[in-house]
Amino acid sequence: MKRLVPAGVNAVLALLAISASLVATPAAAKPADSTTSPSTTAGGDSPTGGVTAAYATAACVGGGPTTQDTSLASYLNTKLSGTLDGYMTAYRVSCARKVVQAVQARGLDQRAAVIAVTTTIVESTIQNVAEEVDHDSLGLFQQRASWGSRSQRLDPTWATNAFLNKMVSIYPNNSWLSKPIGEVCQAVQVSAYPDRYQGQAADAKIIVEAIWPPVASVYGALSDGRLTYSSVEGDSGRRLKTVTSTAKLGFTPVAMATLNFNTILFTSSAGDLYRVDVITNNTSLSYNAPVKIKSGGWTHTNLSFDGAGNLYGLNSAGHLLRYDVTAAKPAAGNVVNGTDIGGGFVLKTFTTAGPDWILATAADGRLLSYKINGVGSWSPGELKSSTWQGMTHLMSPGAGIYYGRTSNGALHRYLDRDPYDRSGADLYGQGTVDDSGWTQTLLSAHLSGR
Repeated sequence: MKRLVPAGVNAVLALLAISASLVATPAAAKPADSTTSPSTTAGGDSPTGGVTAAYATAACVGGGPTTQDTSLASYLNTKLSGTLDGYMTAYRVSCARKVVQAVQARGLDQRAAVIAVTTTIVESTIQNVAEEVDHDSLGLFQQRASWGSRSQRLDPTWATNAFLNKMVSIYPNNSWLSKPIGEVCQAVQVSAYPDRYQGQAADAKIIVEAIWPPVASVYGALSDGRLTYSSVEGDSGRRLKTVTSTAKLGFTPVAMATLNFNTILFTSSAGDLYRVDVITNNTSLSYNAPVKIKSGGWTHTNLSFDGAGNLYGLNSAGHLLRYDVTAAKPAAGNVVNGTDIGGGFVLKTFTTAGPDWILATAADGRLLSYKINGVGSWSPGELKSSTWQGMTHLMSPGAGIYYGRTSNGALHRYLDRDPYDRSGADLYGQGTVDDSGWTQTLLSAHLSGR
């Protein structure tokens, strides 16, 4: 958390200025049919009287924030650059999560969640404000009494839906998708300070992307050299589609790692490293001719990209290696700084579950998690002591969602509510995506950074 500590007389003046800012009031939202005028005091650079102003707040989720909310807050504090830079808390994450879930429940595009979270940053610094600081405004969106009852406005799901209802009425036919985010926020909120929303949109996007259960983008290689692409819905686990290429790789792949939505790395049986650039994976799968970017020495039995610039490889001797990937479409000079993290990684399957986090199974059926700290330093955890020996592949698109493929071609889905606690106490089976049909020899999911 950032602190400014002035000295001497300047400190007194600064403290007086801070005290004045703490009585500033948040921008009030006004529905279209309200007869009250919008507030002329507002958030933006100092929403809800300042980021650290001590207002009474209501819980956003039953039971309070989770340990995953705490981990996610720490991550976001390294990424944000606006009002909440350094000020994300587990509580704020839990409130943002309720907003995101309300958007998902309506089947709206992720951009709707970005618009809604942008609004809450400005109006309340993502806090469910339970006292009427500004006139009769309450909640995450600082909605006036004309919006609904006190209990309704303090219910994050109800408040988000009220916001969305007005948004879609102002912008029919999904026209809000193409409008500037700040413009949409202002159209709904009718703030006296319309320019304060757009500046928070970039941070809102980072927050939403970190929370939104990702659609798993899964690439695979068949035994005949053709590639497959499948998408699996993040919140339901339903497979949306699978397409298969007509072209073949032209080499025998040994390991693969998905760098991003349209870039895949492969090692070959000859020890070379290839890059494959996907042209389309919509209704068909096509890609450019594979590009050899490294010749020789790439004898890894497993590869996985952690979504944050780190390519992990496992060799047959049980050594874990890490490389920096410095471009979305890497050439030889963009896969650098190969580092031997250490040995003893006798693993059957292997994937990355987040930045510098490894998920793996052992031959005896244990499910394992590792936080990689650096050379010779890692923190292991045992998620399950048995029953995972039937898994031939592991994948994770992030957000604590894991997929395991079994030897009979079934794909199973799991949810780890805190993927960074190295504990399986909060790991739950989420059912079967497919009972059979996953016949790829290699599988890799796109892991978004978090």
